[in-house]
Amino acid sequence: MNKDIFGIIVLFIFASPVIALVMIIAFKIFRKFRPRRQELRIEKQPERKLENQYMPHKPAIMQRTVFNFIAATVMAVLAGLVIGIVTSLFSNLIYIVFVFPLVIGFAGGTVITGAVKMAKIRKINQVIFMSLLVAISIYGTYHYGGYVSLQVQTSLEMFPGLSTATEDKNLKVTKAVVDYAIEQETGYSGFVGYMFLRAKEGVSIGRFYHSNRLNLGPILTWFYWILEFGTVLGVMIIMGKKQTSMPFCESCGNWYGKKEHLGGMTRANESLLLDLIKQKDFIEMGKLIEKNAELPSVEIYFQGCEICNQSSSRLLVRRAFQSSQRGLQFTDASQTILQPKDSRLLLNHLRFIRN
Repeated sequence: MNKDIFGIIVLFIFASPVIALVMIIAFKIFRKFRPRRQELRIEKQPERKLENQYMPHKPAIMQRTVFNFIAATVMAVLAGLVIGIVTSLFSNLIYIVFVFPLVIGFAGGTVITGAVKMAKIRKINQVIFMSLLVAISIYGTYHYGGYVSLQVQTSLEMFPGLSTATEDKNLKVTKAVVDYAIEQETGYSGFVGYMFLRAKEGVSIGRFYHSNRLNLGPILTWFYWILEFGTVLGVMIIMGKKQTSMPFCESCGNWYGKKEHLGGMTRANESLLLDLIKQKDFIEMGKLIEKNAELPSVEIYFQGCEICNQSSSRLLVRRAFQSSQRGLQFTDASQTILQPKDSRLLLNHLRFIRN
């Protein structure tokens, strides 16, 4: 057991700096060529006229979109390799069947969410493709780490001392010995033979209860690995798909800010409010809005780009009520897409009325 841990730690120490370096370089390249953010220009001109805010913009260039997707995919795969190494390390310390793949899936899903956000991905097939690559990199590295760990463990038994055992020539000798033994046992050499050997040994359920463990056997082990990989992939796709529904500015490429609470009104005025929004009568709507309406109420939220104000925004109407068991609760009543001109009219009328 100690030698197992030793081998994984050596693998992690040698591999992670190289992968981290590649990820940093890739991130720097991506940051250099991605569309520049406009916060600095906005900060320097906070009082610019509204008519100057709406300026024609060029559509996203297809080549840049493809480059962003490829860059995000490469970085996600590299991050998956790091997750696979860490997973291989911790699996030798603690491994809980059916729980471990959920943890791996959540870690991979976090990577996918970041990649979707970075490349502004909207298509679910791209999310599935990227999730598949990352899942393969994580799961493949996780199992390959066990293969390397077996070689390092064998080298520690054959050669005295960690420094001697991890010398390149000694590791090559050890690999040849391990591959020969695996081939004699399974008929296959290398990593493929190692996987057949692990399947032959079987996955045990109840690892901490050494006296009463249930071994799945070769056939069920293969099915369990397929189920485990499917769980990892499924969690990543679900998390990535959720991120694709988040709004971002089509003009400058920045993500929308948080929902801004404009105010509320009594539930009795809900139908009137919806009609005013449909008619874009923001003057009358502003007269009905209260800063703190009594419950139950309808609350109005605005969400749009806080950088350039050149793309469409969202006006959300939500019902608010007090629940005796769960406290304050909300349900969505409507969501309206506003063009930049309508957004500015709405916000200007509300500011005028408040002043």
